[in-house]
Amino acid sequence: MTTPFRLWAGNVHGCERGPAGHIDQSSEEANTAVVPQESDEHATGVMLSDILEDLGVDNGRLLVAPEAENGKVRGTVIVDAEDDAAVQHSSLVLLIGARGRAALPTVRRLIPHSPSAIAVKGTEDELEAVRELLIPAGIGLIAVSPSLRWDRFERIAKDRIQEPAVNTGATTIIHRDLFAIAQTTATLTKGHVVIEDPANRVLAYSPASNDVDELRRLSILARRGPERYQKLLKESGIYKHLQAVEAPIHMEANPAEGLRERVAIGIHAGRRVLGYIWLQEGLEPLASNTDKIMVGAARHAAIELVRHRNEQSQALRRDRISSLLSGTAQIHSQAQSAGIDPSKPAALVLISAKGDDETAAGLQLRRGELANVASIHAAAYRPGAVVGAIGLEIAMILPDLDPVKSPPAINRLINVIVRDARIHLHCQVQAAVGPVVERLDALHGTLEHVRNVLAVLAETPSINVASYSDVETTVLTRELLELLGSRPGLRHEGITLLCNRYPEFATTLLTYLEFFGDVNRCAEELAIHRNTVHYRLRRACEVAGIDLHAADQRLLAHLQIRLWAHS
Repeated sequence: MTTPFRLWAGNVHGCERGPAGHIDQSSEEANTAVVPQESDEHATGVMLSDILEDLGVDNGRLLVAPEAENGKVRGTVIVDAEDDAAVQHSSLVLLIGARGRAALPTVRRLIPHSPSAIAVKGTEDELEAVRELLIPAGIGLIAVSPSLRWDRFERIAKDRIQEPAVNTGATTIIHRDLFAIAQTTATLTKGHVVIEDPANRVLAYSPASNDVDELRRLSILARRGPERYQKLLKESGIYKHLQAVEAPIHMEANPAEGLRERVAIGIHAGRRVLGYIWLQEGLEPLASNTDKIMVGAARHAAIELVRHRNEQSQALRRDRISSLLSGTAQIHSQAQSAGIDPSKPAALVLISAKGDDETAAGLQLRRGELANVASIHAAAYRPGAVVGAIGLEIAMILPDLDPVKSPPAINRLINVIVRDARIHLHCQVQAAVGPVVERLDALHGTLEHVRNVLAVLAETPSINVASYSDVETTVLTRELLELLGSRPGLRHEGITLLCNRYPEFATTLLTYLEFFGDVNRCAEELAIHRNTVHYRLRRACEVAGIDLHAADQRLLAHLQIRLWAHS
């Protein structure tokens, strides 16, 4: 345990002390003033595309987009195909008890109620008749995977519709989950918790009770610690310690000042400090595992703060990357909402950033900052450019391109983004540039190719930016090896035996084939005598049962041993 600091000298409150143990009405008002309230956006509904993003492409596909004036969902309702139930306007209907074409009678009954969309289980072919029925009605249609439980679908939709908004005032940007972290930490440690931002403004706290000391009461009422106390902390070096390491600091109680024991810890995300957690002892002594709990609380708070920061980023909030790359009808509605013409050429770029900090908070923070850098440059190049996270990478969709003139300009743009991101983030940044496709809705077909370009770059740190054409051969070879790896029936049993039982022979054969049958270069590469190379090659052919003079056998051996060596 860290040696306790002795700080409690003099009056650090900066004001007269109130009646001991009393919390006045202003404190209660403070408790409610910063709790996030629901926004107008959620009171009037959310976009259907937002629900589909949370649902995932594998669980639900938008076959028909609702009309613009009917695009917001204000509630969900489960309707049994056997019931003649009425539904509210702009609701999302989950139709159970009928699949595919069998849902037609119920859908006809629902159309006059003008729901925003109807979700039915089935494939696109099974729902073709339902699709034709809903297109003129301006009602959306979602094809739901048979494996998805309706209760899970409903829960995902309700969570998005009822999701509380956040208070985005100039002094406080806080998510409701921080209050839950404060309360849970207080319960586990048997104390009272305040979470602050780097400027010492109160973000969240555990519910106050009669055993809090006046310093904590004043901090909550003023939304920050008293200035004299903050100055004392800075002069003592506590903040330097909190900013330097992820370890709690203990401060002894000062009964003369009415101050109880305190524990503090910094909230870290990579090199950045996002805030602090302060724990005050209550009527009972702090729990024996308080230090461990404080470390866990700080890490959890870091993830929430970074996630909230990323969600508040205007660039990430408007991103619809998953929808635009889904290959479904969602592309057109999302493109239109973003002011993009889906019939014009477009290109996909994937950018990755790898640094020393691989913690959850560090990764999220780096991804959010990378998206901000990319968004600024992309917006300057194309106002309709869309930037957002997809997996661990940042995806950039560049619309309205010229197939001939745009590729050189895109390469210049991406090189600038990578350069600035490397300087700003102090880490390795690489980007894979996809080909320009004729239409936006064909872009999803390039996703795997661009991902493979990025995978090739990951193995070549010296290259920062590459297009598909730059590494096409390597990408196709990787895809061919992946196919061979996923299809055991395509592998030669003798070659498999060679790799498993005689790895030295297999390695020698691979090196020999890589050097076009040059025995001398093979021997030099493996640091063995050329006679040893001849011996190993002969034994390799005997074990595998192959003839190197046969082109087909030579090709298969080369591919299969490369797969073995790679894996």
